[in-house]
Amino acid sequence: RPFSSAAAEMLPRVPRMPRLSRVPRLSRRALLKAGTLGAAGAAGAALTGCSSTRIRRPAAAVPTAKPAPAPTPVKTAPGRPVPPPSPAAIKANELGLIPILMHHRVTSPVTSEYDMTPGYFRQELARLHAEGYYPVRTIDLARGDLGHVPAGKTPVVLSFDDSSPGQFGYTPDGRIAPDSGVGILLDFARAHPGFPAVASFYINHHPFRLPDTAQALRDLHRLGMEIGNHTFHHRNLGQLTPAEVQAELAELASLVSHAVPGLTPATMALPLGVDPHPTMLAASGSAEGTRYRNEAVLLAGANPTRSPFHAGFDPLAVPRIRSSSYQGGRGRFLAGFWLDYLKAHPEQRYVAAGNPGTVTFPRRLAAGLAGGFRDRGRPY
Repeated sequence: RPFSSAAAEMLPRVPRMPRLSRVPRLSRRALLKAGTLGAAGAAGAALTGCSSTRIRRPAAAVPTAKPAPAPTPVKTAPGRPVPPPSPAAIKANELGLIPILMHHRVTSPVTSEYDMTPGYFRQELARLHAEGYYPVRTIDLARGDLGHVPAGKTPVVLSFDDSSPGQFGYTPDGRIAPDSGVGILLDFARAHPGFPAVASFYINHHPFRLPDTAQALRDLHRLGMEIGNHTFHHRNLGQLTPAEVQAELAELASLVSHAVPGLTPATMALPLGVDPHPTMLAASGSAEGTRYRNEAVLLAGANPTRSPFHAGFDPLAVPRIRSSSYQGGRGRFLAGFWLDYLKAHPEQRYVAAGNPGTVTFPRRLAAGLAGGFRDRGRPY
């Protein structure tokens, strides 16, 4: 996949691939009216060995999971909250880039490019914390619910595909396995207040290979993790009929809602990074009386996403960055590459202003603000 022209303004030059045909899309205004705020504009070439094609369809999604509430402002005197810092002082930029890190197996030893050791994940969290990142869920990003991100911090999404055993599990006495992805994240958050233990898990039909699937999903939900749709059997959606595609997504959605009453996945990750035909079936459909609607569709690679307030932000084509400790985690366009890039180009990062309900950015970037947010724009 080529980078879009919008992404090319901000991201390093990469080899171009043949341009893909585009499907019609509604205007940004139509998407906003439908209640879909979205996630991610330009996506790069898929780096997981799978191709992806851009989805540009609206989804009149119905919110199913309540976003995390904004923290109560610290008060210096009764009824007098601390004002947000000067945007210029912290170089606030709520139109900047946001990394979504894509993880697969948490295991040791490493045997494939999709593997990550527990030690490597701990190092990644330490780097994210040290460099001012703040974990949020995909659904928070998709809806633009980022008002709880502290001033000066950059949102980051930790996503996990395939619901493999090392991502979440239990010890024999029923505690969360400390070397699982969830255990590591919880432990790191306890040691680093202000770095929340939240992530988005894209599951298949036998989550984490645990005997009690329902209990595992209830525990994940209770911990504040997002449970997303990765289809029931993890099949290549590009090779399925429309009915088969809808069955894959609806059956997984049904599994989640039966395990956690009242919860339905609101975002999905494309298996192998491949779109179905027609592509809008990734956004919504139904089978056997179960309807599904996805407010964001995640791709398989390969660069940071736009801010949800940026005009180039596409909620149904969300790029991600693969994270792996294979060969030491070195490689072009892996997590280390992009974190290095954003560290070297801090002016391109999303930096929260700490003023919920507004969109703050340097005046020179005003042309990038999506039309639906003009009344909330605060250029400086």
